[in-house]
This record gives sequence, structure tokens and C-alpha cells, in this order.
Amino acid sequence: MIPASEKIKIPDWMTTPAVRRVMAVLNQDAGLEPQALFVGGCVRNTLLGRAIGDIDIATRLTPEMVMQKLESAGIKAVPTGLAHGTVTAVTEDRTFEITTLRRDVETDGRHAVIAFTDDWAEDAARRDFTMNTLLADETGNIYDPAGKGLEDLRAAKIRFVGEPAQRIAEDYLRILRFFRFHAFYGEGEPDKAALQACKDAAAHINDLSRERITQEFLKILSVRKAAQILGLMFDHNVMAAFPDEHYDPAVMENLCALQEQENAVDVMARLSLLVRTPEAASSMLILSNVRMKMLVQLFDIIESGDENNVKALVYRYGADITIQALLIRAALAGQEHVDLSIPRSWTPPEFPLGGDDVLAAGIEKGPEIGKMLAAVEQWWVARDFSPGREDCLVYMQGLIG
Repeated sequence: MIPASEKIKIPDWMTTPAVRRVMAVLNQDAGLEPQALFVGGCVRNTLLGRAIGDIDIATRLTPEMVMQKLESAGIKAVPTGLAHGTVTAVTEDRTFEITTLRRDVETDGRHAVIAFTDDWAEDAARRDFTMNTLLADETGNIYDPAGKGLEDLRAAKIRFVGEPAQRIAEDYLRILRFFRFHAFYGEGEPDKAALQACKDAAAHINDLSRERITQEFLKILSVRKAAQILGLMFDHNVMAAFPDEHYDPAVMENLCALQEQENAVDVMARLSLLVRTPEAASSMLILSNVRMKMLVQLFDIIESGDENNVKALVYRYGADITIQALLIRAALAGQEHVDLSIPRSWTPPEFPLGGDDVLAAGIEKGPEIGKMLAAVEQWWVARDFSPGREDCLVYMQGLIG
């Protein structure tokens, strides 16, 4: 077993009953060498004093042994990825992803054939970045099997484990992950060797599935330094999938600043500045129906150019989309502030007429009912939603003649 590099005060999350129970089960009868250690983001963020999200565990136990131990202890075990050595433990209010130590047998840039190992250093050697090799036990011991993880974490340097080109060739998604990690954890100039390796292999991003690209790229768009990271990616030919000549980095920087200022970060608004049409976005990324609808509506608002009635936007599209549209408009205009008081405080009234009112006025069933309602609604919206039901009925009668 590699020796501990240092010992930290045990963080609160390690002392919760669920964490203690799972680790006790996995390390039962472990002897001198632990069978399971914390790995990844929970270790990295604890050392940086940041909030943790998922709790991932690396183990020398095979997936079948993990399943057996958990189930014998009454802990639900879900075989979420047995072929890759991953079992999910579900206990109390937490889930834990437990993965057996691995080594690569064969890689092609998209998928890896792996074999299980009980060697912590061997597992660390196949990971992407040095800071992601750090391990911890439940007593606060920190292990650095790659020998560079702690140093690079504290220097805010994102470095590949071993040779950057080799790490990237094993999985080309690591190109995008490098830029995301630099945005989240890096400071100063990025590692030159890593940048060059990313640039040299950038064309292979097209070999990845759109699902994997989407997941990583939307995370990049969500970071505080998105504009700067996108610029870095453009400079190193990593944004070849977004060749839109209309992209203006200054506008993106303005939008990101306004969103941060207003506590309204949204990746779809940022994406709208990278593509010319929603269809162009869907040809490169896999977007949910909700996200695609939002993108379409943002384009509708921005391209109309003549809708200055903020209440009308809230009424038609909702407050959230209106806020993003206003932020985009302000970014395009180079404004440093934007008034969001209406979408954040105003509740749209309900249109006072319905189809039965049109029928009662003598219009027969059919498409004319919808057209009449739309005409009256447009008149009502243009008058700041102030006409009441009777006024709307009178106006409708005037249209009917």
C-alpha cells in the first residue's frame, strides 16, 4: 500500500452514518491495507475547502464481492456498470458509486477494454488528471499514488497523468474535460503540453458520440469563466464543431457577466450565441425537448427585434425565458446592467375569454374560433392587459361586425 502523504481533519461528510456504514462494510476484515478509499471529486473538493457532491469510492474488491458484502449488510446494491467494475450502494439518503480498481487492456479513443486490479498505483496511472488520482480514507489520511496530485491541486494546475497525448488517445472526451477542469480548478496559464496535445487531437472529438459531447460541453458552458474557456478552445481548434463566423466573444463575455451579476446563469442562452439556428445546435448536440423549446423561443424573441413589451414576453414565454432574452439583448447592446424587475415580480393575468365566448357570439366551430381569440388577445395584450371581460367582448363584437 502506498503511504499516506498527509493527514487532514476529518470532514463532516465522512462522519455521517451512511458514509461510515458503507466504508465499514467494504473495509471489514481488510487487515493492514484498506479495501476501499474515497476518490475523485469528494477528495479534491474537500482539500480545496469546496462543497462536495457525489461520493465516489475506489476498491480493491471485485464487483461481485462488493455486491455480496453490501447485500449481506442489508444495503441495496445496484449493478450500474458491472462490466466496468461499478456498483452503486443505496443507503439512507445517499448513493455511493463504488468502482473496482482497473487497468486498461485496450483503448480506441471512445471505449476501453479493462481488467480489474488490486494495485492503487496501477489504477491511478489510467486516470485523466493528477488531481483526480487523490484518495482518502475515513480517518483523514490522504494518498497521492501518482505523486503529483497534491502539488498540482494546490498549484491550480490541470495536468494529465503521464503523457498527455497518450491519455487523450485513450479517450478523446478528455480534451473537453481538460478545458472544463481548467475552468473549475485551474488558475493562470494552462499546461502547455496538455494544450498542445488537445490541439493535435482535436479532430477526434468528432469520433465521440453526440451524447458524450453534449454532457461535457454543457458543463463547460455553465462555468463562471465560460467566455474565456471558449476563447481558449477556439484558439486551439477545439471548437471546430461550432464554426459560426457570427460568434462574438465580447458578447459572450458580456452575457456571462450579466448572468452572474443577476444570479441567472443559463447554458441555453449562452449556447444561442454559438449557433446560428436551433437546428444547428441539434445537429451537434443532443438536447432535451425542454432545452430545445427554450432555444427556439430565445431565437424567436431575439430575432423579432421589435418586441419591447416585457410584460408581453412574460405572458407569452414565461419569466425565465424572458429574463434570458433580456440578458442576451443587453449583452448584444454592450449594456452593463439590465432591468429584470418585471419578469421577477409581475404575474400575468389570465385572458378573460375562451372558445365558448366566440361560439356564443355566432362564430361556428372551426379554425375561425382560434383566429378570433388570437385577434382579441393581441388587442388585450397591446393595452397592457387592462381591458376586462366586457371590454374584450365588445371588441370582439366589433371585429365580427
